[in-house]
Amino acid sequence: MSLLSLLQRSADLLSLARPASVIGSSDQQVRNLYALAIEEAKDLASSHNWQTLIREATFTTTAAAEQTGAVPGDLDRFIPNSFFNRSTRRPVLGPITPQLWQGIQANPQLNRVFLAFRERDGAFLVTPTPPAGQTIAYEYVTTKWARKSDASVDYTEWQADTDITYLDEWLITLGVRWRWKKSKGLPYGEDFDTYEKQRDQNRGRDGAAGAISLTGREYQLGILPNLPEGNWNF
Repeated sequence: MSLLSLLQRSADLLSLARPASVIGSSDQQVRNLYALAIEEAKDLASSHNWQTLIREATFTTTAAAEQTGAVPGDLDRFIPNSFFNRSTRRPVLGPITPQLWQGIQANPQLNRVFLAFRERDGAFLVTPTPPAGQTIAYEYVTTKWARKSDASVDYTEWQADTDITYLDEWLITLGVRWRWKKSKGLPYGEDFDTYEKQRDQNRGRDGAAGAISLTGREYQLGILPNLPEGNWNF
């Protein structure tokens, strides 16, 4: 569904005149619907790690604490626990707290095996200083939730009436409906409830769900020692 068709559907739900165009329109009602669609899309993108917005990044280490080129320009947020050093086949810990980072700087012996990282003032910092040439990979959520109709370019906002989105168009339409009514001082509670139910349903169905451990422990292949569990009394 394109931006234009999305807002035409929104107008239908609100008993408004269908817009003939969106981008560049001087019609205040169309501009209002467009602004509400942008607001909804941005809120929706930040509310969940939608699998359609997840990307993979890799970078090659340099022999320095600050790793240039480690953060892509479209990064919104990291996917926790997805950082791995493919060269050593070990996890990269982080983001660690400023307190832990400073503790390691004062006591380098605290972290000799696993690399750890943090962000500070836009810089991606790694400790201990890695050797040059290692490959680090991780997953992240992109800020670019809109795209050109032929999927050739991604955007942080719609740029043309024909642009589409990685997000669920029907959910955005429902979001525009309750937001428009709220902005006009009209009752919107029932519409908001419908929207919330649909959003929660989409979240539950998004991507593949991992196994749930009743013990509260999560195992990751290759990280834990390959030893049987038990009470080791010697």
